[in-house]
Amino acid sequence: MTFRTLTAVSVLALTASSLFAAGHASDKGYALAENGKTLVVMGDIKKPGEVETFALSEELDAIAWRPVTQELLGFADGTIYVIDTASGALTDLGATFMEDAKIADDAMVALDFNNKIDAVRAVSTNGDNLVYFPDGFGGGDEKANSVRRFTSLAYADGDANAGAKPMVFANAYTNAINDKTAGSTFQYALDAETDALISLANNKGTLDTIGKVMIGGAPADISPWGGFDIKSPAEDENAAYAILQMEGADSAGFYTINLDTGEATLISDLGMGGFSGLAVQQHK
Repeated sequence: MTFRTLTAVSVLALTASSLFAAGHASDKGYALAENGKTLVVMGDIKKPGEVETFALSEELDAIAWRPVTQELLGFADGTIYVIDTASGALTDLGATFMEDAKIADDAMVALDFNNKIDAVRAVSTNGDNLVYFPDGFGGGDEKANSVRRFTSLAYADGDANAGAKPMVFANAYTNAINDKTAGSTFQYALDAETDALISLANNKGTLDTIGKVMIGGAPADISPWGGFDIKSPAEDENAAYAILQMEGADSAGFYTINLDTGEATLISDLGMGGFSGLAVQQHK
């Protein structure tokens, strides 16, 4: 697997979208670029090439939108941040990382909130499986404001990809409803080793293949650069989006993802590559 680094944010049209100025209610998108040094803000995910960027004071491994509090969180090895989406300013939440809650420096990290319990799961291309339990979790639960390790990722016995070493670079939970927890949720993920849309069984780490990622009816060869998120206007109304960069390509694309089949449909070419993570903020 060959990793590529984004070297020129200026390749994309990095000017404020007219949608920002007009104040139209739109679903926003957030991504990381330049090895986590830059926050990319899409004013409207229907026009993902129109963006603003903010330099970050610390390099981040991953980001996730927290529907309950309407905040963007950032993950770095040893630190959890709240990110000011209007400036890129970082606020350290003072989380405690358990001794074994580490991710290797060469791993790509995926991050998303379990919308039923309001805790955020971090998984990696090395098979790591961590959870950050926010401050106040469980009304005094000892896990509150800590990051803990759970069972490493592996395909289920009998799965089409059983025995393959996973390279999960993106995850997303259903029922990401504004301002509240969900009655239920389901975790999907993308694997750059098997080029598949998969399910991920939370703390057990069990992976099950849903289907190969297909574009225009042809199998895709996806790299671990990109991201994945799901927006949910209501319970069981889920729309999935992904940034995908194909192996050997210099540029990534912004896609919708069919959660039943893995079919990806291109919305827009982004004109550059090297993105790490995607978070969608659903407008109210």
